[in-house]
Amino acid sequence: MLSFCLSYIYLYRRKRGMTAKMAAPMSNVDEIRDRVILGEFGVKNVHTTDYPGNYPGYDDTWDLEKFKKNFRIDIVHSDENLLEFDMIGIDAAIANAFRRILLAEVPTMAIEKAFIYNNTSIIQDEILAHRLGLVPIKADPRLFEYRNPEDQEGTEIDTIQLQLKVKCTRNPRAPKDSSDPKELYLNHMGDFFRCQN
Repeated sequence: MLSFCLSYIYLYRRKRGMTAKMAAPMSNVDEIRDRVILGEFGVKNVHTTDYPGNYPGYDDTWDLEKFKKNFRIDIVHSDENLLEFDMIGIDAAIANAFRRILLAEVPTMAIEKAFIYNNTSIIQDEILAHRLGLVPIKADPRLFEYRNPEDQEGTEIDTIQLQLKVKCTRNPRAPKDSSDPKELYLNHMGDFFRCQN
């Protein structure tokens, strides 16, 4: 487990005339390996350095028993629809892989087909359709079924149909000295979806 330290680790340069490569004294190796440093301009030592051969004198070969001893999962919150947990003693890259797998496997509703008519905005139709497809729809996927690949048309048990009709216009009552888009334009956010069966 990484602990935090509010100081800098200064790496010492070799003598002038030699390479500009930075070398860390052995006393700082433990800090580099085990601590995340919160500096004034950023965070240091967030990458993994415990692989074999990285530091002389350290045996960093992977050991299953050592992993079992150090790894644990703490459940922070659990209810019918939500599970929040902490993975302790695991590399950040592995924890991120678990996060991505969980995101990919949780069913969500999103726009698959976008039919665009009379788009007069500066955003091209393809870009607009792609961005709409990235917006998750707040709907319970358990109330729907997966669509049969043979079906051309959607039904109410496998499809949500949304219609977006918005026109962004200049607000005639906007204050003359205003620079806020909320005051200058009407419908500038475009958040007017209407569900259609």
